[in-house]
Parts: sequence; structure tokens; C-alpha cells
Amino acid sequence: MWNIVADENMPLVKELFAEFGGTPAQIKKLSGRCITAKNLYKTDILLVRSVTQVNQELLKGSPVRFVGTATIGTDHIDLDYLSQQGIEFSSAPGSNAQGVAEYVLTSIAYWAEKRHVDLNTIKVGIIGAGNVGSRVAKVLDTLGIDYLLNDPPLEAAGDARSFVSLKEINQCDVISCHVPYIASGQYATYHLIDDAFLEAMPDQSLLINSSRGAVLDNNAAFGIKYAGKSIDYILDVWEDEPKVNIKLMDQALIATPHIAGYSQEGKIRGTYQLYQALNQWQGFENSISLDELLPQAPKWHWDGTIKGLYQSIKPYYDIEADDHRMRQVGANIEQKFDFLRKTYPQRLEFLDTL
Repeated sequence: MWNIVADENMPLVKELFAEFGGTPAQIKKLSGRCITAKNLYKTDILLVRSVTQVNQELLKGSPVRFVGTATIGTDHIDLDYLSQQGIEFSSAPGSNAQGVAEYVLTSIAYWAEKRHVDLNTIKVGIIGAGNVGSRVAKVLDTLGIDYLLNDPPLEAAGDARSFVSLKEINQCDVISCHVPYIASGQYATYHLIDDAFLEAMPDQSLLINSSRGAVLDNNAAFGIKYAGKSIDYILDVWEDEPKVNIKLMDQALIATPHIAGYSQEGKIRGTYQLYQALNQWQGFENSISLDELLPQAPKWHWDGTIKGLYQSIKPYYDIEADDHRMRQVGANIEQKFDFLRKTYPQRLEFLDTL
């Protein structure tokens, strides 16, 4: 029998992992922040999301042979330790790309409506052109909105797309971040958006961060805005989560608790990718298809123009409601951050043009 510990916020774990390869599994679902070494003393497989720190402290002395994270990012995983211990690892790249792209599109449309911006005249700077950044670019192509891409690692690897420098991105009307968290090195992203970057942004511009909180220097972002810089922030991620810089939240046009990719389909895809990885690891065939699991997404009724874009999106995704829920908890947001994420409505993806 397989023994599995999984984050309780992962959908369809019992449906996908009740047995594989003809062997039944015993599954224990726990809060991601509450998974400890004591929970793993008889565990073969550990399935997590981004809130569980998977490292030597958690795994030492356990029989865990496979770790999977149903997320794109891996900064919560000590990959070197897993490799040293011969523990198989898998993540879920691209699983929530469409959900995040929809969040970014909704953010741009909301900002344009509130600030009376003509979307035909703006240029969007996309920092990071991987799964999510590429999906955002595809949405903008569909809408006919101009954009620039910045991704030094992909450019150095020979990606054929046209890339520009961060300095050129800095002058766009909208800037959206889609990079992993990298603490140091040639392609470090820690505080990639710092006070100098923010100060150089055009007046009446917008910064969206739905990647990792520490990509943006939160203190610098608050300080520059507080000093009177006329830029807007739409922030879904926060430095030192689950702590939130309340002063920065108060300065943000929209604030949400790391839920940009929290669509029902995105979560299902993340779990399913780990199901595939486990089967591949053991040499088993997939007995369940992804199409069997995904819900029917609503048709997005869009007339092909970008006038009134937010009003066409709002019936499918109301970002103002997400913002309102977060601000309601006020100063207690640190304690309620996880509660907010768990209790957010299971948003359905709506863009059939992607």
C-alpha cells in the first residue's frame, strides 16, 4: 500500500491517487502550513502546494520517495537536498497559466476603466516569457494590444522571439511580472523591481505583480507611492507571505491574497500533472484522462473590441470582489491569509480564445 500525505487544498487527490499500478493508497490530507516531519514517518509520497517548505528539516528520517508540488514555482523546495537523497521530484509548470493570464487581463481592463485609459494606445511590458508570460502575450495579441517581452535567460538560451531590455520595459504603460523567485546569481529576481525602477516608471502607469512577492521591493513600492508618485499597483503576491505589508496594501489599486492562478481548472491541472509524473516514475499507464476531470467553462461573450472590456469580463470574474474580501480582514490579514485563499470562490476560466 502507498502512503500519501497531500495538501488539503489540492482537488481530486482521492479520485486520482486512490490506487495506481493496481496498488491501493492511503491518503491523508493536511493543511499545507501544518505538514511536519511527524506526519511523514510512514509516508511514501508527499504532495504539496507553495506554502509547504520541503527541505531537510521536514524530510530527514522519513521514507518519502516522491515529492510533487502542484505549482509552477519551486522556491519552497530544496531541490539539492532531494537530489542528494535520491528523492524523485515533479512540479506542475503551466498548470495555472491561463488563470493568471485572465487575472492580468482583468487587471488591465479594470485599471483602464477606472483611469479612463484607451487600451488602443498603451504598451504592456511583460517581464518573464515562460508559460504564464507567453499566455499573457497571446491574450494581448488577440486583443490587439501592443506589448514588449523581457526574459534574459530565454534570450540567452536562443529563444527566437524578440526581447528588449528591462530599461525599455520600464517605460511601458503597464508592466506585468511573471518570473520565478531567484535569490542571487546572474538572473536573480529578488527585488528586481526596486526603487530606481519604480521611480523611472511613467506617471499614470500600472505595475501588476502576480509572480512572487519578493520580486517587488514592497517597502520601496510603498515609499515611492506614499511620496506622491502617480503609479498604480495591482498586487496578488506579497513579500514574506503570509505576512502582508498593510501600508502597501492600502496604496494598491487592487490587492488579492495570491489567488491569481486559483481557478478550478488550474488546480485540477496541477494535481493531474503530479498524477502523470507518479505514473511515469513507476512506469504505469494513465488510467484517467484530464478531460474527464475539467468542468465546463462558460463561454466568454466578447464582441471583439476592447471598448468596455472590463464590463464584458466582470460577469465571469469580479476582481473588485476579490479585493474587497482581502481588505475586509484589515490588520488581521496575516492570520487570515490562508483562510482567504482557501475560501475564495472556485473561479472558472472563461477565455476560450486562449
